[in-house]
Amino acid sequence: MKRLITHCIPLLIAMIAIFPTYAQSFPPQLNGTMMPFDFSQCDTIAPWDNSMTPVFINYMARHGARFLSSEKKVEALQKELAKAKSEGYLSDKGEEFLILLQSVDSVTDGNWGALNAVGKYEEQRLGKQMAAIVPDLLKKGRVEAIATYVPRVVMTMYELCHELTRHSSYIEVSASEGRQFNPMLRFFSTDSAYMKYLEHGDWLKAYDSFVAENVPVNPAQSLFTKVMEPEKMKKLTLDMYGVVQSLPAAQLAWQPEKWFSESEYRTCWEAGNLKHYYQRSASKFSTLPAASARTLLQDIINTTDSAANGNNGNLVGKLRFGHAETVMPLFALMQLPGCYEPTGNANEISGKWKDWEVSPLGANVMIVLLKDKSGEHFVSIRLNGSWVSMPYQTPQGSSSGKVIPWKYIRTQWISFCQKK
Repeated sequence: MKRLITHCIPLLIAMIAIFPTYAQSFPPQLNGTMMPFDFSQCDTIAPWDNSMTPVFINYMARHGARFLSSEKKVEALQKELAKAKSEGYLSDKGEEFLILLQSVDSVTDGNWGALNAVGKYEEQRLGKQMAAIVPDLLKKGRVEAIATYVPRVVMTMYELCHELTRHSSYIEVSASEGRQFNPMLRFFSTDSAYMKYLEHGDWLKAYDSFVAENVPVNPAQSLFTKVMEPEKMKKLTLDMYGVVQSLPAAQLAWQPEKWFSESEYRTCWEAGNLKHYYQRSASKFSTLPAASARTLLQDIINTTDSAANGNNGNLVGKLRFGHAETVMPLFALMQLPGCYEPTGNANEISGKWKDWEVSPLGANVMIVLLKDKSGEHFVSIRLNGSWVSMPYQTPQGSSSGKVIPWKYIRTQWISFCQKK
């Protein structure tokens, strides 16, 4: 009999306080990697039955919802609109957008990139879900958590770990952060070959071509009363999108229809999605992004092996916290469903690889190691709230594609780590 996972549901009044109410005319998924975590899509039933016992969890997560990471887009737009206003060619719509920028600036007020109330709520709820999935495992024992040095990531770790301690006063949680974890969690800033690809790779020409051919000028042009240079307007349109897509996570009213048609907004998402795909996943241009996560995947393999071999003592979980730039390459290297599309042209990739599926705010993968009555080990993988079947062949005799012998998936992942 499958076990029902139960977890606390926050009071409606608390949710109203965190998430502003407003009509949504566009699909929220078009906010891409700035889309808050969608709890409505979370599975509530564990895929294993009572014959199996959870013995260890591995967890890798992106930080929760945040304010815009920097003021660059806001300042660039403010500069252009302020100039237009002073010289008399700012439109009424431009005046409105200037007010929006001021509200973003005011709400953020020195907290650029910081985890906000939405992000804290996400991590509290994700922590409750984790405790509900393996309640007996997390009643006691030790959990180790590590995070990059970036404050929003550190706070994400603390919020989730705090929820685990609320679940049980007998659990021991140790949390560490710092630059010593950069090779594992910030490989995008330490792997020289990958950094070179990010800065000078062949993907740049394909991305620039997509932007030149597809990104609309109308959203930015509507802010001015005189005709502006198309190339400059495309850049400002993408900056506008970067600001508007961040509004739900910042608890500001999201009204994209005031500035974009839905097709224009979708095209901006497609441009951002394409850039993420080329930079952070395996593509026809390079497998370097995925390969750069090998140290991280090897750590997941090693800790799972130790638990399966009984060498972890009272350690019952290893939690890691990083960035979108951490999880997207890792998920590609693991070849998780929807996260690995090594071929595809610029104009078709948005139908195959979607950044809002791969790495919404709070994105995570949890790998639960299970032991059956005969002593054999299995794993179940929960990606962004959903238990997944792996896209490569499942072993014969497995009762469910969501409960896979560890020795099988271990072999696959080791082979992925060894590929050049």
